[in-house]
Amino acid sequence: MALKLLLSTVALSAAVLSRPTARDAAASDCDDVHIFLARGTWEDYPGRQISVVYAICNGTGTASCGYEDIQYPASFLAPPYCDSEGLGVTHGTDQLTSYAKKCPKAQLVVSGYSQGAQVVGNILGGQQGGSTGCTDQNTTGLVPDASPVSKIKAVTLFGDVTHVANQTYNTGNGTADNGLDPRTGTQLERLNEFSDLLQSWCLDDDPVCALGDDDSAHTSYFDLFSQDAGDWVLAKLTL
Repeated sequence: MALKLLLSTVALSAAVLSRPTARDAAASDCDDVHIFLARGTWEDYPGRQISVVYAICNGTGTASCGYEDIQYPASFLAPPYCDSEGLGVTHGTDQLTSYAKKCPKAQLVVSGYSQGAQVVGNILGGQQGGSTGCTDQNTTGLVPDASPVSKIKAVTLFGDVTHVANQTYNTGNGTADNGLDPRTGTQLERLNEFSDLLQSWCLDDDPVCALGDDDSAHTSYFDLFSQDAGDWVLAKLTL
C-alpha cells in the first residue's frame, strides 16, 4: 500500500508516514508504530535512514506507521561534535519519553546513523567516563523495563562511531572491528542491557565503525541493507 508523506508544520520539523487505519479518531495523532531517527553528521533531516523507515512502514499492513527526527545539530565543528551529540541525547531522550507518555500503545523503533548511532547508544546506555571521546559528558541512560524503554521494540545502528567488536547484536562483515571511539566499561555494560533490542550494522571497510579505508563504505548501508534492517525490525514488532 502506498505511503503518504505528511510534512509537519511544527518547529520540530517532524514527519509522519501514514496509511488508512481503523484506529480511534481520538488517538489519530498516535501511530501504531513510531520510528525515531538520529541522522548522521551533516545530513539534512531525515537523512539516509528514510529508506529504512519505508522498509518498515511498507511491512506493517494496516497498522499506522510514522517517524520523527531526533532534533540535534548533527555537526562536527559548529557546535563541536561532542556538544552536538550531547544535544541529540538530551532531545532524543525527551522526545522518546514524551511520545511514550502521549501514545502508550505505540510500539517504538529507534535508529541512528554515524554520529546519530552514538546518540542512540548514549540515549540507551548513557555515557560515563568519557570512553567514547566526549569527556565532559556524564549521562546514565534510560532505565530498562521502564517507560519509554518498555515501549521500544527495536533499535538499529549503522556505522556507529562507538562500535565495539564481537557483540551479540553486531551485523555485517565488520562485526569483529572496533570503531573510532569504542565503548568500554560501564558504557558498554549498560548498552548491553538492551542487547535483545539491538542490531548494529558495520562494514569492515568503514573508517568510522571499523577503522577501514573506504569512505564510500560508510555511506553504503542504506543502498545495501535497508530492506534487511526493515525486515529485522518487523520481526520484533507485534502486528
